[in-house]
Amino acid sequence: MIAECTFHSSDEVQCNNIFVPNRTFLTDSLNLRSTPEDNSYVAAVVAYELQSNSATNLQNYMNIIGDAAEQNADIIVFPELAISNRETVVVPINGLLKEHPIPALQPELFGEVLVSISSAARHHQIYVVINVQEFLNCTIEATGENCPENKNYVFNTNVVFDRAGAVIDRYRKINLFGEVNRTATLTPDLGIFTTDFGITFGHFICFDIMYQVPAVQVVLKYNVTDVIFTTKWYSEMPYLTAVQIQEAYAYVMNVNFLGAGANNVRVGNGGSGIYSGKAGALVSIMPGISTTKLLVSRVPKVPGQVEGDYPGPMNDGPLVLDSLVLRSDPSLPSYVTRLIKPGLEEFTLIDKDVVCRFKIHMSERHSDTAPYYRAL
Repeated sequence: MIAECTFHSSDEVQCNNIFVPNRTFLTDSLNLRSTPEDNSYVAAVVAYELQSNSATNLQNYMNIIGDAAEQNADIIVFPELAISNRETVVVPINGLLKEHPIPALQPELFGEVLVSISSAARHHQIYVVINVQEFLNCTIEATGENCPENKNYVFNTNVVFDRAGAVIDRYRKINLFGEVNRTATLTPDLGIFTTDFGITFGHFICFDIMYQVPAVQVVLKYNVTDVIFTTKWYSEMPYLTAVQIQEAYAYVMNVNFLGAGANNVRVGNGGSGIYSGKAGALVSIMPGISTTKLLVSRVPKVPGQVEGDYPGPMNDGPLVLDSLVLRSDPSLPSYVTRLIKPGLEEFTLIDKDVVCRFKIHMSERHSDTAPYYRAL
């Protein structure tokens, strides 16, 4: 859908009932931007509850971008398929966007989503990463696209906007998860872009994190220290809950990791956070209630070199978390495990011909939300 836009003033333009800024001057936030010389930058990730109306979601995005800018965020990341999981967006990064990279300045050429987000990024002078269902029509000439067949394709796609509202990168998901109506990328390109505050980000989508390409390759090939992750994760016990897998990736790869997750606890979706290498979560949330939260944190440019206090995990209490539906690995009942209690314990676990002897000293739990541990 092409955006139908009406200019109301020098400050505002209305596109299909979505009011977006149209300012071409720079705001006072210029003075608060992070620079290449700074030791850190400010990141925001959105834990978002998807609404049934895509126009409502888009308006919410606009408001949240403004909220992040008020907290001096340099970059904001939204979840996977959280604007709409039905409507599609055309992202001609190798075609029309090469000549006209800022949709906000040519609203008659692009769809409502690109125009609105471009306008918000431009107005608030902030990098924005969104995820959409991308439509590619290969029944006609598609400039710069690989079209193996004469048909239409739908991709799961990240789109990146810079502070000027220009589309600077597009990444199509490589490893799909139960997405029967979508196509994996036709060319497995890696998502990567460089910012004006001296950080080069890699980025990928949800189930991609389970595969060497792109999750490991993007870090090793380009030597990136900061990774963006858009997700609509279905948490599974015991090792694949959302925040758990995000923090584990950041730790093992020793990178800063910005994870934005869609929230729908009734089906097991939820979990977002900002992590810094082996220092763990700067801020994270594993929700027991479907809700929308903006998580903002200053991020050290050297992963793990954290100074000062950070919020850390902000999980809901145990009773509330009971509402979060968790899947379970079907092989889980076959494992031999034992709950580890505070204090000193010595015990043996035997499973067939495998014998494991444990000697463990664990400190007391200091709150109801402190984690439990099991020997396995």
